[in-house]
Amino acid sequence: MIINNLNQILLLIILLIEIGQSLAPVERSAHSSVLVDKKLFFFGGHSDHSLKKSVILDQIIYLDVSKPFNTANPPFEEISKTIPFGSSFATAFLSPQKNIIYLFGGIVKDEKRNNGVINNKTGKFYVFGGAIDPETGSQNIIILNDMNIFDTISLTWSKGSSIYAPLPRVDFTTTLLSNGIIVFIGGRETNNLVDVDINQLVLYDTTIDKWSSMMARGVILENRNAHSAVLTPDERIIIFGGCKGYNETILNQLAVLNTKTYPYEWSIPQVSALNSAPPLIYFHSATLIENYMFINFGQNYELKNPELQKPFFYILDIRNFTWVTQFEPEQPEQLPVTTNSVTPIATATITNTSLTNLTAEKSGQIGIILGAVGLSVVIITVAGFLGYKFYKKQKYNRAIPTAGEIQS
Repeated sequence: MIINNLNQILLLIILLIEIGQSLAPVERSAHSSVLVDKKLFFFGGHSDHSLKKSVILDQIIYLDVSKPFNTANPPFEEISKTIPFGSSFATAFLSPQKNIIYLFGGIVKDEKRNNGVINNKTGKFYVFGGAIDPETGSQNIIILNDMNIFDTISLTWSKGSSIYAPLPRVDFTTTLLSNGIIVFIGGRETNNLVDVDINQLVLYDTTIDKWSSMMARGVILENRNAHSAVLTPDERIIIFGGCKGYNETILNQLAVLNTKTYPYEWSIPQVSALNSAPPLIYFHSATLIENYMFINFGQNYELKNPELQKPFFYILDIRNFTWVTQFEPEQPEQLPVTTNSVTPIATATITNTSLTNLTAEKSGQIGIILGAVGLSVVIITVAGFLGYKFYKKQKYNRAIPTAGEIQS
């Protein structure tokens, strides 16, 4: 089946990651992030402090999460090679083989944003909705509600069912559960861009190509858009940030959806160390690394100067819902020392040889294939964000919340 407006193009670029100097990145929002092994990559984004003429960044930076660090001075590093084009409002996803980073959708020329997830078992990427500007400079933005499926193995597109599909929406999050169900949370619906009922969950079963809906129980959560979501190992979905409409703040930025109950259940955790919590932000990225939820960059609608947000880094320990400033990665378990009384020398020799080979492999440059698929331009969004024109139009119209509106 041919999908309209989707060009089946595959662009492969090899990025050689070299050890470099730490840098202090400029503020950005609507960027893409993906975790590859022990490196967290950030692609592009929108920045009013770009060092180039365009506000849409082509920069690729990363963070080595194999070592401990403090959020006051996170060791960001920059890759010398850039994306072949500036990109914002886009999401990256890793292939099941973990050797290709795909960038899909986003803003480069024609404006289109989609939000999707990758099924590592089947190698299929599911992307729903988004918005498109059919003509450069046009004031009309078309919001979509089709499910497009990209097979990363055969490099082909197909279309999912449209029966009972939700109304067109943007600025939502998608999370794929282990049972093959995609959970759609929040966002804005139809061309009037009204926030959808976040308690009315939309579900898509990838195993049988079927749409359904569910009214979540538990607390009645505030509607929101432009937020983020991560999935924990025990199948809880943690959402953070966003805003209501264009200028309303969220009372409870952090919420948890338990998908092991039926119906699913919302709760608001008791959070500690609020002095280290993020400000009121949206268009940020969230990544779960071990027991920590990383919140990076984004826009703070309390501050007129986003540079005051530095260092753009916040960490939530999901074991006890505490905001922390120090990241301590889990240490690999040490193998027991072999004490063979018969052949101790031979044992030691084998062990040292293995360690030497491992060190040699790790000391070389790491090669990553970056793949861009589909559209006349490419890259995906973490939250399927709203059209760039709407974003720019509303950016300076957002009301600054009063002190009484800030989460305590």
